[in-house]
Amino acid sequence: MSDKSWFHGALHGTIALLLLISSRSQAHNSYNQPVLERIAETKTINLGYQDDAFPFSYIESQRPVGYSIDICNKIVDALKVKLNIKDLKIRWIKSSTASQFVLIKNHVTDMMCIPAFYSELRHQQAEFTLPFFYSSTRFITRKNNHTDTIEDLAGHSVLVKSGTIYVDQLHQLNKMNELNLNIELDNSNNQAFQSVESGELPALISSYVLLKGMMMLSPHSEMLEISDEVFSPPTPAGLLLPLNDQQFKNFVDQAMKSILTSKDFTKLYQRWFMSPIAPKAINLNIPMSTALKSLISSTSNNAN
Repeated sequence: MSDKSWFHGALHGTIALLLLISSRSQAHNSYNQPVLERIAETKTINLGYQDDAFPFSYIESQRPVGYSIDICNKIVDALKVKLNIKDLKIRWIKSSTASQFVLIKNHVTDMMCIPAFYSELRHQQAEFTLPFFYSSTRFITRKNNHTDTIEDLAGHSVLVKSGTIYVDQLHQLNKMNELNLNIELDNSNNQAFQSVESGELPALISSYVLLKGMMMLSPHSEMLEISDEVFSPPTPAGLLLPLNDQQFKNFVDQAMKSILTSKDFTKLYQRWFMSPIAPKAINLNIPMSTALKSLISSTSNNAN
């Protein structure tokens, strides 16, 4: 599929996604105590984070940091204004890709500050905010494996992180192309990456941005390469919210629109993807995607 057709597909997909997110959120309103009401009473918001989703959500100086963490903090700032709570406490709750839906469904967390890549199946379990990133699926391997395409991995074991959209994508590829892959699941991005880095397993399937982050953090990055082959169009990533709280969803949607259309958003993006960042002053050098630019433009136009 050409880049142009994928872009148009991603753009139409984004429009459909926004309509679906809006319509689904209207259908759920049964939770006993709304999130905003509980936050106003307790002066505390429960936020989920990951420690292995660089540069979105990871630990630096013993606290969660990253691109999606910054976005969550901006939403919290808007919440302080709305509820007139200067000293709103944040309770950070560690999560994983697999457990994030359990935490949000059971109201252990009010919002997940990690990049949740969208799928229709996932949307049955949680609400999604407006996207703040788009990334395609690829694989990482050692250069000496001479692995250029997914077909080169036929008959081998490959890794994918459990609870991700890449599990279903890989199963579909495996079946469609009769690759006879042995698909192994891991709960940790870092552990999965180390299995490939050490040569224990030939490849890890994930989003390009996460793979590039792990590769550039590695002291052996020169031994690794990310596939040119892409297995999905750019997939939107948002934050997860509870399914059944329209008031909170409306508030976060409005806060996200303000964030995306603000003059500071480009600076925020450039800070995490076009500038050196901790812990190793790494510059990922990932320009803002056309899909995200189009979303920002359409959001700005709708706001005017």
